Amino acid sequence: MAWWVTPEEMAAYDRKAALEKAPAEKLMERAGKASAALAARMCLPGDGPVDVFCGHGNNGGDGFVTARALKEAGYTVRAVLAADSTVTISPLCMKNLLRFREEGGTVIGMNRLPDLSGRPALTVDALLGTGFRGRLSGPSATCASLLGSSEAPVLAIDTPTGIDGATGECDPLTPRASVTICLAAVKAGLLLPPGCGLAGAVFVEDIGIEVDPRPDRFVLDFESAAAMLPARPVDAHKNSFGRILLLGGSEDMPGAPLLMSMGALRAGAGLVHLFVPYPAAPAISGRIPEVLCSYFLPGDVTSLPDPSGFTCMAAGPGMGSGVDTQKLVRHILANWSIPAVLDADALNVLSDSVQALAGRPGPLVLTPHPGELRRLTGRDDETIASRWETAAALSRITGASVLLKGRPTVVFRPDGARMLVPTGNSGMASGGSGDVLTGIVAALMGQGLDPFRAAGLGAFLAGLSADILASESSSRSILPGDVADNLGRAFDMLERRPPGGLLRLEGRWNGRLWHHS
Repeated sequence: MAWWVTPEEMAAYDRKAALEKAPAEKLMERAGKASAALAARMCLPGDGPVDVFCGHGNNGGDGFVTARALKEAGYTVRAVLAADSTVTISPLCMKNLLRFREEGGTVIGMNRLPDLSGRPALTVDALLGTGFRGRLSGPSATCASLLGSSEAPVLAIDTPTGIDGATGECDPLTPRASVTICLAAVKAGLLLPPGCGLAGAVFVEDIGIEVDPRPDRFVLDFESAAAMLPARPVDAHKNSFGRILLLGGSEDMPGAPLLMSMGALRAGAGLVHLFVPYPAAPAISGRIPEVLCSYFLPGDVTSLPDPSGFTCMAAGPGMGSGVDTQKLVRHILANWSIPAVLDADALNVLSDSVQALAGRPGPLVLTPHPGELRRLTGRDDETIASRWETAAALSRITGASVLLKGRPTVVFRPDGARMLVPTGNSGMASGGSGDVLTGIVAALMGQGLDPFRAAGLGAFLAGLSADILASESSSRSILPGDVADNLGRAFDMLERRPPGGLLRLEGRWNGRLWHHS
């Protein structure tokens, strides 16, 4: 499992480990060798030289260990010391610099920086690490600018230079990493915008530092997501994987329930039965041959289906926020006890009526985006932290698991547990993506997952599907239907035991990095 920490907390864990587990020198050795091993999965010795940019602190020491380990593995390595004569180099950094030189390594000073126009096979960012605040200056700024202007891929050790490890704020010179290796735990700034957009793919490496597990700091990584996948018995039949009831759509928005249905089907549901209002039925019925389609009368609760034959239901996408929808949603909340997912208009019609959700007799997932959360709670939260607290309060008051969409997506449980989902990209910022997600979550609940895990795994799979698409093309052209259709590849990646420590996929390294054994 992965957990996120602040830089201050990580420093305390470092000190504790150095006192109780292993000396700082040994931890640095492990960090550098782990970074070198990841670098070796990004390029081969014959691909070209590797330039390692090292600061004057312990992050620079990690870089010199990385440079030495790569040199020993047959790579051509140049190490750059980003320091001038007025800076004191930390003892451990100096020790590993000297060892690298003693073993024949090349160390370049600020007076003769390497020419990166020849595109090295790889550049390594070991300049500042997690404790950065404010603005870059001096040699660090010069080297960060050089890294940022290079066409070579960048491997960042712990944190890309220029990202505030606590808030995600970035210096304008922050180089975009292709891959970031986080030592012991992922730092908060790599999960929050804009820092999350510059960290690239993220791996977490255990180097022997114990991090206290906290239920409000859980980050869903590939290993944990794979462990959540519902079983698929060889002798299964359609009823083994859930009978999903979906309510949605209107004359104006016939596409929303279709996208919700595709999400449910592609997430492995055994049977999907879609119910739409009668005026919308001609535009929706038969569009997806694998979906049963029936209709109900707008505002008439007596025309709704009997929920007892279903294992889960979802409602909201495309229904409209009028009185008819409000009447249906309130009836469902008061009378249906099967596991349920409410999204979009099913939430909008409950604006400022959180108490209507509190007495719901069965398991419930709410999937608001920030705007829907604002309408539902009446709170206009401007910061990520305040939105998180509002969502946590909503979960506690209603007893529902709350999936707050955004970057990052976070799932809240009534007991205070939080699950942060690191997958996804800007290609999902289009109308209909939430409809697909609603169907996915409903299908996973129908296959037996509890609301908290179904919401977290559903968001992870939708984001991973989009990330795979973006790794092969541009995120600009991703459609919600593409995310649904590509879910099979996301499932396949989890089923094939992805690389240990992988937290987020990004970039075009599929052949060598993602499926490395």
